[in-house]
Amino acid sequence: MGGRFSSPAILNPTREPMNTMNRSFDSRTTRAGAVVLFLQLVFVFTVSGVRADDGDKGRWWSGKVEEALGRAGGNRGELLRFLGKVSDAHRPAASFLLENMPQRDLESLEADYLRENLRLAFEARAAAAWGKKLPEDVFFNDVLPYMSANEAREAWRPGLREKCLPLVKECKSPGEAAHELNRKIFKLLGVRYSTKRNRADQAPAETIETGLASCTGLSILLVDACRSVGVPARLAGTPNWVNKSGNHTWVEVWDDGWHFAGAAEPDSRGLDHGWFQGRAAQAIEGSPEHAIYATSFRKTGTSFPLVWAPGVDYVSAVNVTSRYIPAGAKPQDKPRLLVRVLEGEGGERVVRSVELIDRADLEKVLRGRSRDESNDTNDILTFKVEKGRAYELRILDGERVLSREYRCGGDRQDVVSIFLADPSPRKLKEADEKKLTAALKGYFSAEEKKRAGWKFSKSLDKLLAGNEAAVRAAAWKAYLEAPLHSGLKVDFDKHQVRFKTHLSPYTVKDVGKRPKGGWPLFIAMHGGGGTTQQVNDSQWRHMQIYYRDQGSVTGYRYLALRAPNNKWNGFYDDYVYPLVENLVRQFLLFGDVDPDKVFIMGYSHGGYGAFSIGPKIPYRFAAIHSSAAAPTDGQSSAKTLRNTIFTFMIGEKDHAYGRLKRCRSFNEKILKLRGDRKDIYPVTMEYKAGYGHGGLPDRDKIKSMYPAVRDPVPAELTWEMTDGAVKDFFWLSCPQAYRGRGIDAACRKNKLVITTREIKDFSVLLDERLVDFSKPVTIELNGRKVSGRKLKPSLKTLVETLSRRGDIRLAATVSWAPGS
Repeated sequence: MGGRFSSPAILNPTREPMNTMNRSFDSRTTRAGAVVLFLQLVFVFTVSGVRADDGDKGRWWSGKVEEALGRAGGNRGELLRFLGKVSDAHRPAASFLLENMPQRDLESLEADYLRENLRLAFEARAAAAWGKKLPEDVFFNDVLPYMSANEAREAWRPGLREKCLPLVKECKSPGEAAHELNRKIFKLLGVRYSTKRNRADQAPAETIETGLASCTGLSILLVDACRSVGVPARLAGTPNWVNKSGNHTWVEVWDDGWHFAGAAEPDSRGLDHGWFQGRAAQAIEGSPEHAIYATSFRKTGTSFPLVWAPGVDYVSAVNVTSRYIPAGAKPQDKPRLLVRVLEGEGGERVVRSVELIDRADLEKVLRGRSRDESNDTNDILTFKVEKGRAYELRILDGERVLSREYRCGGDRQDVVSIFLADPSPRKLKEADEKKLTAALKGYFSAEEKKRAGWKFSKSLDKLLAGNEAAVRAAAWKAYLEAPLHSGLKVDFDKHQVRFKTHLSPYTVKDVGKRPKGGWPLFIAMHGGGGTTQQVNDSQWRHMQIYYRDQGSVTGYRYLALRAPNNKWNGFYDDYVYPLVENLVRQFLLFGDVDPDKVFIMGYSHGGYGAFSIGPKIPYRFAAIHSSAAAPTDGQSSAKTLRNTIFTFMIGEKDHAYGRLKRCRSFNEKILKLRGDRKDIYPVTMEYKAGYGHGGLPDRDKIKSMYPAVRDPVPAELTWEMTDGAVKDFFWLSCPQAYRGRGIDAACRKNKLVITTREIKDFSVLLDERLVDFSKPVTIELNGRKVSGRKLKPSLKTLVETLSRRGDIRLAATVSWAPGS
């Protein structure tokens, strides 16, 4: 076994099987206590409990040692044989061992094992350059002991000394030797960190045999390696970090004082450095759960917290928390986000570049690298975040970028796990899949009137309830293949989009490579407006090259949209919103576009369009940008931007039509709506001093917008209606939308809270992303509870909302309306 010493060299120090000895002890504690009591009684009523040849005649030991012998039960003879052959020079050390020995060891350890451990400990001290300088109490407590915690007892000194001594022969101090061992011994023995180890409390033989160990197993091995060459060492750890991320064990070594190191995690800076340093600084000395302890063979009255063996209390400890807290340290001042990246659900951790982008300031980006299986499970990439703020979390996986929205709502920390491979939808049974496919094909192939009265079988509703992801995928596939998109396909091929009599041509080009999830789509709108055809065409051609290609991002599709007319409000009238929705629908059907990565932006006339289209239909976009424009009275509501990134750039000298004044007023409304919260209204006014209407520095805006990802089902909605053209808003729907009406809605923990303004006829569109259908859903409308029952998913609702909205991510499985 290359580089390892084999397990036969590890001697069994007891008369029990090595791999069961410490496991069986705990279950025998009560029985062993009874045996001990019996033997003590026998001892009281007899002159002597052992034969003269056991070594009792030449008694030299203390009363404390004699007391320990009295508790040894049937193993007293072994311990007496050990004591009987101890040299005068080693008697204090032998006494120390027996006086502090755990009960399990008094009852089981053999004389030869103890004798060899004692001899090799003194030989290691004599051979070490620092040996003579070691205080006796440190040597006794942290070099001499044969154990660290509750691991199996084994003769590890000979094999480890043989491996370790050559590694430290040039070292002049115990600290230098410990660091050198930490750098080299694990590689030499072929041992690494892994959650797949057999058990947490492995002794060296099992760790070396399997090559795998937990932080505790690695620490036990490093402590024993240090002790084998005369370096004082002990375990240190906490039962639970203050941030509740779990326990951790590491190593402390003595070099004119105690110093720490992560086992198998040597830091290039030497001792007293490690990934857990910041967490250790937050430890709480007076908290049994959050303090830091170090093991002690000498009995202290305090037990080391063995999280993996909570019933074991015989490992003594000292509280060393104060050494880890810097002088003047303050409590954690900011919440933290911990990010783990895994291959898939239940898969292993992997290393990837991670970016955290502040949604209120897209230029503010925090970066780091996730950890893999070679790191401790508690070693997690950590970002300091602002309470209440919204962020975009990006994982850079080769050419693919995975994005997730994160909102910091707590005071302490959140742990987010990102799976590189999304869990595949549960595969449907062949018969169910065949039945579902036929039903979906029939529905999407039918005429509109027939679809209105279509009824799916209850068995398919039941299938949906238990397999929403798979049924959604089947519905989207059937919708894509349906013959009802022929008109859209003709326009797509001609690079044009229409709504009724309004027709807009567009150009489209690809920049970079297609991301794995589909192309992001950037829709750019030109300047001009109420002018001639020639001027507007010229402005459109300029917009085709206006926003510069961004080679630093993976890739996207850039679409320059021509206004459907040459009117003043060509990009912000009632026909524009359904026209843009049709444009997005085209590209979801035929353009291979990621539905959560659609963006819209514009300059001047196009900027007015963004200021109107964005707040009207924000559910279509990941982010919106307007330059050199302003909100239009009655068209642009700040309230609807609760969940959508919206930026607007305005120059200091752009006063025509009250643009700057209107922008400032809009920004004030946003600030008032946001209040003290930072997780809502990710809207930013970009004021540019010295600039007028033209030449604003926005030509690289795509780069800063690119990371954004739409959330199609945010937990909170505010829908202020400004006309009757838009009848859907995220997961709300209103067939009679009128200016001045509105709905506020929130959905959390299976509770819907809805407040309406002058609206009675509306629907709430739900699915498993918002609620758990296996539990009742409480619905509160205008301060009164109106429902508290389970809701049943419907395939008819899924296909109807998909047909109406053309986006599977906006499709729902339950439609609830007042009175239903």
